[in-house]
Amino acid sequence: MKTLVLAGLIALSSSRAFAQESDSLATPTGHEVSGSVGRYTYAEPSAQSISIHGLKIGGEYAGTLSLDKWRHWFARGDVRSTVGNTTYDGWCSPFLITPDSTSPNGYALDVGDASPCSENGDRDWYLEARGLVGKDFIAHAWGLSPQTGLGVRHLSNGLTGVAGYRTDTYLYVPFGVTARTEVASRRVVSFDVEYDRLLHGWQETRDSQLGGGDIPATPTAPAFTIDGFSDVSFAQHQGWALRAGAKYPLTRHWSVEPSYIHWSVSASPVNFESVAFTVNNITAEEDLGAYEPVNHTNEFFVRLGFHF
Repeated sequence: MKTLVLAGLIALSSSRAFAQESDSLATPTGHEVSGSVGRYTYAEPSAQSISIHGLKIGGEYAGTLSLDKWRHWFARGDVRSTVGNTTYDGWCSPFLITPDSTSPNGYALDVGDASPCSENGDRDWYLEARGLVGKDFIAHAWGLSPQTGLGVRHLSNGLTGVAGYRTDTYLYVPFGVTARTEVASRRVVSFDVEYDRLLHGWQETRDSQLGGGDIPATPTAPAFTIDGFSDVSFAQHQGWALRAGAKYPLTRHWSVEPSYIHWSVSASPVNFESVAFTVNNITAEEDLGAYEPVNHTNEFFVRLGFHF
C-alpha cells in the first residue's frame, strides 16, 4: 500500500510539474498595456522619390482570453496608436497654363518641372485594431502559437495648416506565429513573426482643403488664379506587411520588446479630380488624373509593457 501511495504521489507531482511547464510556454491570458518609441519612414521609390519620416511615440492595449484551456485555444484583441511630427522630403511642381482653344478661357492647366522641396512639423498618426484566434502547441523546451484573424489600420498624414490631408485605411488578414522558450531564471522569452495580406485599401487625398491662390504672369502666359480642387480617392488592391519582434521579461509584470514592421503596397488605378482656374476673369474646370504610387513603410520601435 505504501508503495502504491508513493507511486501515486510521484505521478501526481510529475503531472503537475509538466502542467506548470506547459502553462509557462503557453500564450499568457490577461491584459497588457504598453508604451513605445520608434522611428517611422514612409517612402515612394521612383525617379522622383519622396519620404515622410520622423520619431513617433505610441500606446497599446492587448487582451487575451482562453477559449479552451485543455486544447490551448485562445483569442486576442489589441489596439495600437502612434503619433508624431514628421518631415516631408520630396518634389514640388509649379502650376502653369498653356494655350488651348477648346478651353472656355483659352488655356489648359498643367504642371512645370519638379524641383526638390521639404516641409517640417507635419502631424502624422495611425490607429490599428486587430482580432486574432490561435492555438498553443507545447513541447518540452518550446511552445509555438500560430494565430490568424482580421486587422484594420488607419493612417493620417497632415500638412501645415491641413490636419488629416491624406488618409489610408487598410483591411488585412494576419498570419502569425509566436515561439516561446525559457531562459535564465526561468523567464520566458518570446519571438514573433507575422505576415499580413492586404484585402483592400482606401486612400483619400483632401485637395479641397488646400484652397487656391494667384499665379503671377510669365513672359509666355498671363496671370491666373487657382480657385480650388476637389478631393480624390484611390482603391488599393495589392499589398503585404511583415512584422517581427522579441519580448524579454524584466520582472513578473514588466517586459521590453524591440519590434519591426514593414508595409509594401502596390500602385492604385488612376482616378480623377477636378480643378477650377480663372484666366482673364473667365473660369474653366479641368480634370486631372492621379494615382497612389508604389510605397513602402518601415517602422522600428521599442515597447515597454505591463501585464496584469
